[in-house]
Amino acid sequence: MNKIHSILVLLVVVYFAMSSCNNKYPFKPPYKMASGYVIGRENCNEDLSKDYWLIEIVSSPSPIKQYGDTLTLNGVKYINVVKATGLSESLKVVGEKVGFDFNITSVATSTSGCSVDTPKTYKLKVASIINSGRALF
Repeated sequence: MNKIHSILVLLVVVYFAMSSCNNKYPFKPPYKMASGYVIGRENCNEDLSKDYWLIEIVSSPSPIKQYGDTLTLNGVKYINVVKATGLSESLKVVGEKVGFDFNITSVATSTSGCSVDTPKTYKLKVASIINSGRALF
């Protein structure tokens, strides 16, 4: 009787383990992921920490995905550029390689309500950064 009881318990455990694996889909995060270079900063606010930072996205899990727009900055043409909010302070350096998780606006917008006399703003999509760090690509 003890042997039958052990086999029955084992079968129940295996059944629940197998049935819990059915109909499971891979986790899909509620944000996008990419990496790129910091290429500049908008100049709109007296408090520099409130300005957007410009990032050229050079890779993402979906290589053909175009999140940003084309921008010519200081005579250099960049593609797939977004302006980012929420970038870590240590990454706010032109030329820095960054990896980041983000959500993006669907329409390019110009920054308004600037507090400096001669603002320098760009009409780009806004990437709200959730997580960021140095990239090793």
